[in-house]
Amino acid sequence: VSRPATRPRLLTAAGLLPIRATCGAPTSPRHADKAEALLRRADLAMSLAKRRGGAGWPLFEQPLEEQLLNRHKVRRPLADALEHEEFELHYQPLVNLKTGRISGFEALLRWNNPDLGLVSPAEFIPLAEESGLIVPIGDWVLQEASRQFARLQAMGHKNLRVAVNLSPRQFRHEGLATRISEILHENGLDGRFLELEITEGAVMERFDQALDVVN
Repeated sequence: VSRPATRPRLLTAAGLLPIRATCGAPTSPRHADKAEALLRRADLAMSLAKRRGGAGWPLFEQPLEEQLLNRHKVRRPLADALEHEEFELHYQPLVNLKTGRISGFEALLRWNNPDLGLVSPAEFIPLAEESGLIVPIGDWVLQEASRQFARLQAMGHKNLRVAVNLSPRQFRHEGLATRISEILHENGLDGRFLELEITEGAVMERFDQALDVVN
């Protein structure tokens, strides 16, 4: 017997509120034959649903476990990478198409771990964003890029600018404008030569607040 699907609701003092459920499901004996292992794999599948925005019910797949194990392998040393000075900046030139001359550089964050080697930004940036580590890491990028380009200007390269990416979480962090001003002052870099790049999503999520930050 089948029934029409209805949206689940929660009765509160204020009335009925819609609720959403997120779950994950393995199958037995294909994925495991013991309750503990099945529950662990169900939790892994549920984690995937949450990362996709919730309100889903994905089935467990073996590559998912391998993927999450790799994430945990990267997450642990990432927490200490800043303290151990494992980050470095690489620079990609920005070229003026009219003159063909280099007008500046984009700062690209790279992580070189003694055990993992050079870790792809596609692997560690999302983890840093999820954990909140992106805020101190992003602060280091701003500080290091400003320091290096102030030094370049002192060597005679007066008009070079540096572009730095701000993550959505860093962009929403309270006191961002004040912190950038402090970094520029500490390193003696004119703000005209620092270019900040933000994603459309970071701006559109809370537009009014984002407008205040940009201003």
